Amino acid sequence: MSAVALATLLAGLGISVITDLATNRIPNVVVFCMIITGLIANSWVGHWDGLVLALSGLLVGLVSFLPFYLFGGMGAGDVKLLAAVGAVIGPNLAFLAAILTILCGGAIAIAYITLKGGLPQMLSRYGSMLLCLVARQPQYIPPAPGEAAGLRFPYAIAIAVGTTLAVIVS
Repeated sequence: MSAVALATLLAGLGISVITDLATNRIPNVVVFCMIITGLIANSWVGHWDGLVLALSGLLVGLVSFLPFYLFGGMGAGDVKLLAAVGAVIGPNLAFLAAILTILCGGAIAIAYITLKGGLPQMLSRYGSMLLCLVARQPQYIPPAPGEAAGLRFPYAIAIAVGTTLAVIVS
């Protein structure tokens, strides 16, 4: 990965985490700057192959999280951020980053729910859903209003951690 791509990745993820924590939004300007810089940097280094790498990374990042957005489990900014990450790091690392982000996001969500005191209610709900599944009547039981499991957290944190781990292990 070029120095420009690494700097773009770190700056974009850092700004996204800070703004997501402060405002629960990821600015489009940050995402689009990452995408444009990823396209240019990869094209500069790899010419047409670099451009294809960046575009396919963007597509992998977009497609990885788009279903979560469509079903209401994630914001559009999170989807766009992973697409931008893909434009910078390419498709293979974007896919690994998506998987690691989901794992990190789950761990962060459990920690968040635990800190908010909602772990007993969540375990009870999942226990009830498991009993329904055993009885061959699967159903989803949504969190009660105000339950910690129903709260959202800034997912840019999980994207930053998952992406960083993907880059480190590659």
